Amino acid sequence: MEFILLFSVSLISFFCGLIIFWGHKISIARSISYFLFLLSIWQMDIAFLYAEDFLSKPTIEILFRIFRFGQIMIMPLLYSIAYSIFKTGIANKNMKKHYKLFYNKWIFYFVVLFSLIVYFVNFTNTGVTGLYRIQEYSSFPAHYIPAYGALNITFYVNIILVFVHSFFLLFICQKISDRKIKKFFRSLVFASLFIFVNGILSGFLVLPLFFSILNTVFASIVLFAAYFMLQNTTIAKINQELEEERSFLEIILNINPNYIYVKDGDDKLAIVNDSLAKLCHKSPDEIIGVKENIFNKDFLLLEEEYHLNQTVINSNGELRTVEWQFFPIYFKGNHNHTLGLGTDTTQRKRDEEMLVKSENLRVLGEMAAGIAHEIRNPLTSIKGFIQLLDQSVSDSNEKFYLSIISNEIDRINEVVGELLFIAKPQASIQTWQNVNMTKVIQDVKMLLEPTAMLIQASIEIQAVDNQLKTSAIEEKQVKQVLINIFKNSLEAVSKGGRIRIKSEKIQENRIRIRVIDNGGGIKRSVLEKLGEPFYTTKERGTGLGLTVCFKIIRENHGDILIRSKEGLGTIVDIILPV
Repeated sequence: MEFILLFSVSLISFFCGLIIFWGHKISIARSISYFLFLLSIWQMDIAFLYAEDFLSKPTIEILFRIFRFGQIMIMPLLYSIAYSIFKTGIANKNMKKHYKLFYNKWIFYFVVLFSLIVYFVNFTNTGVTGLYRIQEYSSFPAHYIPAYGALNITFYVNIILVFVHSFFLLFICQKISDRKIKKFFRSLVFASLFIFVNGILSGFLVLPLFFSILNTVFASIVLFAAYFMLQNTTIAKINQELEEERSFLEIILNINPNYIYVKDGDDKLAIVNDSLAKLCHKSPDEIIGVKENIFNKDFLLLEEEYHLNQTVINSNGELRTVEWQFFPIYFKGNHNHTLGLGTDTTQRKRDEEMLVKSENLRVLGEMAAGIAHEIRNPLTSIKGFIQLLDQSVSDSNEKFYLSIISNEIDRINEVVGELLFIAKPQASIQTWQNVNMTKVIQDVKMLLEPTAMLIQASIEIQAVDNQLKTSAIEEKQVKQVLINIFKNSLEAVSKGGRIRIKSEKIQENRIRIRVIDNGGGIKRSVLEKLGEPFYTTKERGTGLGLTVCFKIIRENHGDILIRSKEGLGTIVDIILPV
C-alpha cells in the first residue's frame, strides 16, 4: 500500500514536467522540466524500497540502482542551468570577464563525467552492496534500505557538489537584472536545497524515509507556481508591448493621407483609417462591418465595382478621383483578407490639366502676337493712305465713306489689341482715371440692345447710385468684361427673356455690378470649370471669353462670382475696389 501511494505521488513531478516541456520550447522551460523529471525518478527510486508486497528483493535492488539516476544527475543539471545563465548573458555581461574560470564548458563536461562515474559505481558492490530490511514499527513501515560499499563516497561528493552548485546558481542569480527571472531562479535554488536536506535526513533515518516524498510535493508546487508566475509576467509584458505596437500602427494608419481599408473573407470591412472615414463623413465604427459593395454604393456613391480609377463623392459633395490598388493579405498560409489602398489623384489630375491648358494658352498667345503683328503692319499702311485720301478729296460723301473705313480700321485695331491681351495681358497700362460705371453699363446696354431685340429679350438697368465710380480699372477693360458677360446672358435666355443689371456700393471701398438673367441656368459640373482656358459649352466657342474676364478682374484686385441653378437662371457678380 505504501508503495502505491509513494509511486503515485512521485508522478506529480513527472506530469508537471511534461506540462512545462510540451507547453514551452525555451531553454528555461526545458531545464525546469528536466529537473522535475529527475526529481520524479528519484522519488520512484525511494518508492521501490517499499515494494516488497509486489516485487522480489532482487528486482527491487536492480530498480533501486537504475532509478538512482535521478538524484545523481541533479548535480550536473544545476551547474548546466548556472552555465546557461552565464553563457546567454541574462546576468550582468561583465561576468563573462571575471567569472569565466568558474563557468565554462570544460567544467560542465567534468561534472557530467563525474556524475556518470558515480552512477556506474552504483551498479558495483563497491557502490551498493545490497539491501537489508527494516522491520515495521509504529513510526516506520517495513521497507528496504541500501547497504553501501567503499566507493559510495563518490555519491557523498556528488551530494556536496549539489550544494556547491546550488550556491553558485544563487550567486549568479544575484547578477540577473530582471526581478521576475531572478525570483524564479531563487525558487529553484531553495527548492533544490530543501530537497537534498530533507533527502539527507531521510537517508540517514533521522526522519522516516517516506518523508522524502515531501520533496516531490514541495518542489513541484514551488517550481510550477514560480514558472507560471514568470510566464504570466512575460505574457503581460508581451501583451503590453503588442498593445503599444498596435497603438503605434493605428497612429501611422490614421495619419496616412491615403484611403485604407481591409476587408475579410465575407467582404466586410474590418479596418478603416481616418482618411477614408472623413471622405465618407462617417466615423470608422460606422463603416466597419459594412459589406464592400454596400460601402461603395452608399458611402462612396459608386454604381459599379472598383476599377483602377474611380470618381467618388466626398462628404462635401465634391467629386474626387481616387486610384485604387488591392493587395491580398496572406496570414498563416491563408488568403482571408484584402488590403484596399486608395490614392487621391484629384489635385494631380487638375494640375496636369492646367499644365496642358497653360501650355495651350502660351502657344495661342505666341500665335496671337504673331497674327496681331502681321495684321497691324498692313493696317498702318491702309490707315495712312486713307488719311492722305481724306486730305485730297473735297466731296462730303466721299469724306463720310473714308471716315467709316477709318473707324472700321480702328475697330480692327481694337480686336488685334484683344489678341495681344491674350498673348501678354500684363502689358495693359493702368491710366488711373475715374471710370463712371453707370455710364459704362449704359454704353454696353446700348451696344447690345439690337441683339436683344432680335430675340425679343429685354435689358434693364437698376442703378442704385448713378455716380458710381472706380479708378481701379480701365474703362476699356470694364467694357470688355461686361460685353462678354452680357453676350453670355443673351445666349442663355430664350424668347421674351429678361436681363437685369444692378450696380451698387456694397462696402466703403468696394462696388458690385450684378447681372441677372432668367435663362436655362448652368449645370453644377459646368459651373466648377467656368473660367478655365478653352473650356466652353458653345458649338463655336473658343473658351477664352470668360478666361480673359477673370484675368482682367483679378489682375485689378477684384473678383467674379457666378451662381446658377438649372431652369431658374444665373447671377454674375463683378466686384471691384473703389
